[in-house]
Amino acid sequence: MTEPTPRVAPRHPTPSTCAERLVADDAVDPSAGADPPLAALPGADAATRTRRLLAAADLLVAAGRGDEAADLLAAELAADRTGAADRGLLLGHLGSWQAGRRPSVALDQLDRARRLAGPEHHALIAATAAGVAARAGHPRADALLREAGRAQAAHPSTRAGVRLALARAARALALGAVPGARDVLATVDPGRPALRAEAAAVRAERIAVRLALGEYPDAATAVRAAYDDLPAPVTPAVLALSCLRMLAVGELPEAEAQARLALDRPPGPLTDEVRAALLSVVVEVAYRLGRPAAARAVLDRDHPDLSWPDRTPWTLLRCAAAADPEPLRHPGLIRCAAADVTRSVRPLLLVAQHGPRLVRALLLIGDANRARAVADRLAAVAERTPVPLWQGLAGHADALVRRDPSALRAAVRALRATGAGPALADALLDLARSPRVRLAEARPAAQEAAARYGRLGAVGDQERAERWDRRLGATRRRPAPGLPRHGLAALTAREAGIAELLAAGATKQQVAGRLYLSFHTVDTHLRAIYAKLGIRSRVQLARVWDARPVSAPPDASPSAAPRSSRAAG
Repeated sequence: MTEPTPRVAPRHPTPSTCAERLVADDAVDPSAGADPPLAALPGADAATRTRRLLAAADLLVAAGRGDEAADLLAAELAADRTGAADRGLLLGHLGSWQAGRRPSVALDQLDRARRLAGPEHHALIAATAAGVAARAGHPRADALLREAGRAQAAHPSTRAGVRLALARAARALALGAVPGARDVLATVDPGRPALRAEAAAVRAERIAVRLALGEYPDAATAVRAAYDDLPAPVTPAVLALSCLRMLAVGELPEAEAQARLALDRPPGPLTDEVRAALLSVVVEVAYRLGRPAAARAVLDRDHPDLSWPDRTPWTLLRCAAAADPEPLRHPGLIRCAAADVTRSVRPLLLVAQHGPRLVRALLLIGDANRARAVADRLAAVAERTPVPLWQGLAGHADALVRRDPSALRAAVRALRATGAGPALADALLDLARSPRVRLAEARPAAQEAAARYGRLGAVGDQERAERWDRRLGATRRRPAPGLPRHGLAALTAREAGIAELLAAGATKQQVAGRLYLSFHTVDTHLRAIYAKLGIRSRVQLARVWDARPVSAPPDASPSAAPRSSRAAG
């Protein structure tokens, strides 16, 4: 079921107006007995100024004006007219605002805040820092969680308790322990008035948990409820999760339309993490619809060049790059995605097909070690989250690394019990492509994959599956080998595919990963190619290949050609 289009933020939100009144010179009449405005507060009343300034910042954030809130806090820090404890509170708020943008800056500001703030605020700041570290898979996450827990025990605070629960849930999701995150979040009631500032974060994390468990109808219901209950300016994170849910179940046109609308007319400020999620939806849908040029344009234009941990909010967009049918175009993005998900598996939890596809892309670019590392992380998720979705996804990834058709069959069976349509279609196509699967099994798998892609509207994927099915059919009809001994016509289909990749500049290791062969097998084929063509080097191979007639040899293709032995099983 498709979620309703989120509401557009009002032009002049009430929380914003309240914030402006808090900081306006004439907002309050001191003679009326109310607190004086910020600008009129004397320097000695720093605690009151800080309290009202933080309240104004919270109202601005609730109104979708987080940049103004940050500027307000930064100006007060620059004025340097508060004590150490109040300065710590201001830095803590600034660090919380930076969490979805620059984790390194957020952690630095929160570290300084922890040193300055009083003991009654230490738990809130430490829990916020723990949440930032946990989402990025930072090695300090566990130490910060312990520190926040001790501070909360010493000086209990409702708000700090919620931040601590969010941090613990984030850490559980980073490890792939989804049931643990669900149990932690179940202890929080986001409807309590004291928790309005954290309500959106709690709602978003609960939706993320449902996506990670494959509970897609429940996630859709939670999204609709969040739209009804939360102010429009604080719903961008919920909106992004809604798009990711539609991507996971195969509602491709709806996901793309909603993501583009949110990017063009955001209901509130978009953090880097939310923007990357929306862009990843646009990119993946473009690839699945057979529009690779459009997807590549987005990756080239919108992906920032950042170092870890500031690049972690963009991991979802790098995972989408792995959907490119020519992954050698994005080796840097794909390797960065692999490195980040080995620190925190959270991005792979949100869209089912991300994990196996990232493993496949790593193999195709010749990085078997990283592919194995990602597959191991997926296996750990399946162990900690024993549901059919993760049994299927982890089995699919492991089967790709080990080239094991029996594991692929088990993955397909498990994914049939889930609503993850694209992930199931991808597994079926990989089963059809496996060189160890008999032709009688490979062709039905390719045909079912094509049919499923067609129902999803993934016409680009559908065409690839149909092309593979046609190639399998040509394998059955191919006459017994009667090839000449020398020249291009002497090359087998496998040798021609390897020759084309090598002539295009791929290394033997990359060819091995792309064609699911061992390095030794590729080397053996290369020696046979050299002997048949009468050459001795890669340079000569490139020259011969570039000079070949367009129609010769007919089976040359950069993709893995079916083995002629399939006809015999």
